[in-house]
Amino acid sequence: MNSNLLQQHAAFKRQAASATSSPSTKPSSRSEPSKKRFKPDLKSVSQNPNTFKWLKLSVDKLRKRYQKERKPVSIEDLIKAVNLDLDPHEKSWLANALKENVKVTYDREKDKFAFKPAYPIHNKVDLLTLLRDHYETGMGGILEADVKECLIKHDEVIQELKSESLLKVVVRSDKQSVLFYRDTSVEHPMETQFAELWNSVSVREITEQDIENYLKRVGIATIEGFMSKKKAATKKIPAKRRRNVRMLNSHLDSKMLKEFN
Repeated sequence: MNSNLLQQHAAFKRQAASATSSPSTKPSSRSEPSKKRFKPDLKSVSQNPNTFKWLKLSVDKLRKRYQKERKPVSIEDLIKAVNLDLDPHEKSWLANALKENVKVTYDREKDKFAFKPAYPIHNKVDLLTLLRDHYETGMGGILEADVKECLIKHDEVIQELKSESLLKVVVRSDKQSVLFYRDTSVEHPMETQFAELWNSVSVREITEQDIENYLKRVGIATIEGFMSKKKAATKKIPAKRRRNVRMLNSHLDSKMLKEFN
């Protein structure tokens, strides 16, 4: 056999022997220390005076986003859009506060938030359909403030419906505007003489109690809670009685008596 081959064979055996004799590096049986689960300190964060500001800005941003697009957003993207600088504890507090807010819906599967409007309306047709449904079912009108949350150009939509004689706006005593569906089929013009007679009748001296008594006499029952509640009778404060003080030295003339302080 060739000497070169013998030398190569011997070198190979030495290399194989050294490889088998070297201790194998076994992986350490000690597992890596497990990461501690993050526990947000919500109690201390709730004492921060800026928490209400964070929540208000976030809900307003969700409302504006809802008017443009209906896609939900994650808490990270929402904080970035509002331009808030929050630590992990404050971020957890805001997420929990949004989950409990009545104006916000939370998708647990996607872990995202979206604005929750009072009514699912997106345009003029939806608003008209909603008003007509309320009218036909006897539910009355809807607040204009609720419509503002749903539509971007709510003023233009309301004006269009008013110009088409399909909408009527009533301002309540608390200055809130209520939208009603206008049914022109039940509206009939009144003759001038009847309108003048109606306006000529004065009801200033008639109280609500008189109206209620009249309705009862003619057999018409009033709706419970419709008439204003009677004012609670004010308790008369008894006049203070003057004490009977026994006068001494009554034989002396009043002009002779003087006070000396």
